[in-house]
Amino acid sequence: MCGGESTNSVSRLKPYQRLNSGVQPLSPEQFNPDAGVRLPANFIDDATVRYELKRRTSTVAPATPPPFNPDPGASLKKPAEPPKPFFRYDYVPLPVFSGEPISDELKLPRAPVHQTELLLREPETPPPSYGAEPLTNGLALPRMNSVENLPIPTHWRILDYPIADWHRAPANSVAVTNRYRVPFTPWRRYTSGDIETPYQHERPFLWHPYFQSVLKGDSPIIGQDIFLNLTAGTSTEVEFRRIPTPSAISSARPGSSEFFGKSEQWSVQNNLSLTIDLFRGETVFKPVEWAVRFQPVYNINFVDVKETTAVRPDPRGFDRENRPSRGNQYGVNNPGEVGAIIPGVTPADNDLSGRSHTQRTKEFIALQEAFVEVHIRDLSDNYDFIATRVGNQTFNSDFRGFIFNDVNTGARVFGNYDNNHWQYNAAVFDMREKDTYSDLNSLDDRDQRVAIVNVYRQDAIWKGYTAQASLHANVDDEEGTHYDRNGNIVRPAPFGSPVPHEVNAFYFGWAGDGHIGRWNISHAFYQAVGHDTFNGLAGQPVNINAQMAALEISYDRDWIRYKASFFYASGDSDAEDDEATGFDTILDNPNFTGGPFSYWVRQGFNLGGTAVNLKQRNSLVPNLRTSKTQGQANFVNPGVFIYSLGLEIDTTPKLRTFLNANYIRFAETDTIKTALLTDEVREEVGWDLSIGWQYRPLLTDNIVASAGFGALIPGSGFRDIHRRSTSPVPGYNSRNRAGDVDDFLYSAVMALTLTY
Repeated sequence: MCGGESTNSVSRLKPYQRLNSGVQPLSPEQFNPDAGVRLPANFIDDATVRYELKRRTSTVAPATPPPFNPDPGASLKKPAEPPKPFFRYDYVPLPVFSGEPISDELKLPRAPVHQTELLLREPETPPPSYGAEPLTNGLALPRMNSVENLPIPTHWRILDYPIADWHRAPANSVAVTNRYRVPFTPWRRYTSGDIETPYQHERPFLWHPYFQSVLKGDSPIIGQDIFLNLTAGTSTEVEFRRIPTPSAISSARPGSSEFFGKSEQWSVQNNLSLTIDLFRGETVFKPVEWAVRFQPVYNINFVDVKETTAVRPDPRGFDRENRPSRGNQYGVNNPGEVGAIIPGVTPADNDLSGRSHTQRTKEFIALQEAFVEVHIRDLSDNYDFIATRVGNQTFNSDFRGFIFNDVNTGARVFGNYDNNHWQYNAAVFDMREKDTYSDLNSLDDRDQRVAIVNVYRQDAIWKGYTAQASLHANVDDEEGTHYDRNGNIVRPAPFGSPVPHEVNAFYFGWAGDGHIGRWNISHAFYQAVGHDTFNGLAGQPVNINAQMAALEISYDRDWIRYKASFFYASGDSDAEDDEATGFDTILDNPNFTGGPFSYWVRQGFNLGGTAVNLKQRNSLVPNLRTSKTQGQANFVNPGVFIYSLGLEIDTTPKLRTFLNANYIRFAETDTIKTALLTDEVREEVGWDLSIGWQYRPLLTDNIVASAGFGALIPGSGFRDIHRRSTSPVPGYNSRNRAGDVDDFLYSAVMALTLTY
């Protein structure tokens, strides 16, 4: 400890030094920690009491005493006139008597005079002990601007007092081998008797979801710094929707000749998960020293549609054992001969809906998350750190999930700096194949690698605003043909010229999220460049040059947030040139312009009866791609403009309401015209209107119930793509059915999430 440092030396503090601030303590001579309390009897050491006899002698003679006067006031009286004698007296002298003469020692004045006194002798002061010397001016209290050299800890340790050593514990303390077992006395503020302290019980439970428990990481399971956190969760989602559905050649109903048939569908999906977290360290004070996570997920899903080929390319769907139906092994050419040639098989009646031809139930088990995290080192006293994580892990590359938001296999280095003003990530993912029905990870290699580097800056430009710069790289080296579990080809895309090809795309991005005063802002801009060795729609190699922009401005007033949003993805104005200017993502899952309640965001649409989709589920970008999870990125697409207004309302502390209205237009339509071989596709997609609710009855995330309804009022461009037929077919449909499209497309969803 050094005091009285100059200003320049104070400004050059080392990483493991600190500078005092605030009111300085008093010196020991002035500070009394317990004023008014009698000190213990043994607080002052006993000292030997001694007496000594001292003699003193006067050295100055006292003053001469005045003569004796028996009547001191007589001199102040006025003399009276003598009275005249009545009688005459004669005076006779008396005899004189004298005593012994006074010795010289007793005559006044006398000097010197000797006096003897018995006095208390002061105890001798013992010599000062080492270190008790008076402090110099530079060390005396109080002192300012003193610099203290702190010890540099390398491991977290806690002092342990075995039972045999309890007698060595500090004074006025009781040794406890585990501080997480320290009992707490319930605190009652009022006389009602209600317990108001969070430590209602003196010892943690084993599994209680709300009180302190061992299995949710409140108390160590091994030693005093290794914790276990078990989380069980189930998420159930029921959805009713109306989506344009191709009727195919083998329709579910004889006599149906339109390109698009009945569009009603409904589905149920449930994910049951168990998350196991084992970690070491006190996360309240610092990041964990190491952590291991496992999350197996079991999925079961069911879907019911009205048209064949929607659940499987084979219009016969699945057999009774939920396996794909076998091909035509018996050479049946006449449907009337089916029963005679194929044992146990009879021709279908007039309607195949409601059977295995249009229904599907699937199950899947995945090890969704499985990673190891290691804390590399701390960078400052405030626990700025650097760490690494390897394995299946969740990663969202920006604030809203525009480019990459997924759980996949990778290695990641992350941390923060400068008192958490900077955060950074560097990640590389070796992508896994996804299950067709659940979108969960399988163990198969996808032959695709994604690299991401991003940096966040807190309080950039304005207080409360966080800026982000990022670089994404998508290297998709597909060299063969891949089919999904339905039997549909997903790589390469089966339109145009389906040739296996490689896609190498790079994204340079700038994004921000936060508030400027009372206004909230969220924005993003990405520039995509790269090369596609062969684009099927263009019929040649193409160079990528595409852009994406998003902006949301909102204002909070009391319990309502008012929002205005805009989203843009560039489109390709010439599908057959060597320039790919339609923007596509890597694997997005955005929360923007209505999020999961929006019809446009939530649903995926088929492109006019082809084998590709106009847009993927849970996406904003129309990309003419077979699948978001299993297909390849396609930068020859129409792009989109989305203009949005919305409200978020805290109706009650437990209930939140979401309202949103989107107007959607294609940026370009040449790619759609080229794919559908038509010149009648306009830009207007239509109006997307949605409302949603989120209810948390316990004011926690243990129970979350959500419900929402979204509707799309098709515009002219959407109708051009999804017309039922171009011209009437005699004997099958009337002339007024030509170009007919559903006027009202909807999506109703209900979800329940339980977490324990």
